[in-house]
Amino acid sequence: MNGRVIEISDSGRYLSVYRGFLIIKSEGKELGRVPLADIQVLILSGFGNSLTTNVVNNLLENGGTIVFCGKNYHPSAILWPIGSHNVETGRLQLQINASKPLKKRVWQVLVKDKIGNQAAILESLNLESEKVRLLTQRVGSGDPENLEAQAARIYWPLLMGKEFRRNTDGDGVNALLNYGYAVLRAATARGVSASGLQPSLGVHHRSEANAFCLVDDLMEPFRPLVDLFVYKLISQGVNEVTPEAKQKLVSVLNIELSASVGASSLSNCLMRLSQSLVKSFQSNSVELELPKSPLPIELVFED
Repeated sequence: MNGRVIEISDSGRYLSVYRGFLIIKSEGKELGRVPLADIQVLILSGFGNSLTTNVVNNLLENGGTIVFCGKNYHPSAILWPIGSHNVETGRLQLQINASKPLKKRVWQVLVKDKIGNQAAILESLNLESEKVRLLTQRVGSGDPENLEAQAARIYWPLLMGKEFRRNTDGDGVNALLNYGYAVLRAATARGVSASGLQPSLGVHHRSEANAFCLVDDLMEPFRPLVDLFVYKLISQGVNEVTPEAKQKLVSVLNIELSASVGASSLSNCLMRLSQSLVKSFQSNSVELELPKSPLPIELVFED
């Protein structure tokens, strides 16, 4: 069963734990309760809320992640469980010992898949896609030509209009993208944690200021799904992060994609991708398990 994404967006909420449930209160009155074991991601986007250390510990012990959102829904912090896997030290050694050529080939596969999915989205919307699709044929080991960035420069104006600029501090469309990516990032972090991998050791991303380099690597092929959801919301006249928009963006994790085991939710695909990366490190060969590409874009969003 897929875990639930719970967001606390209003102010003045108090979160506590009672008999396996997350309890949400306001001014001493209970507003709701959710089984802790069902929570995949807890998003805290409202200000002036409080939660006990018992909430944090219980959520993490159940394999959940906690996302704190700052300005325009850009994640300011993510809490994830450590020591949650009984072979974590061995997995850390695998990451440290992974060869540079292997990591470059892994990144090549991730970038090629991402660009292919960007092209599929454009095509599904009857937008020019050929220039983006052709770039997938040129992605080399480690993406030395930085075709990921070249594709983005073509893709964003086609999808969102010539005036659009991706800005994590921006509002409107950018805030919607921030929120969707925050949900995707948290779910990816959960998969990385469950696989016993260290999120700060990426195969491509290396920023010393980023504690989630590996998470950002693995989520790349799935970002276009969030882009599509945002595009659809805009086409319906939704230009800001409303409660309805949040609900729709959270549902991206429940999209059923074609995997090696048959139809599988995006959330489960992220789990298997992390596990397949472990296999890649163990065998010193690329054995990434990604959904069939291009993704069945026409099936992932219901108006």
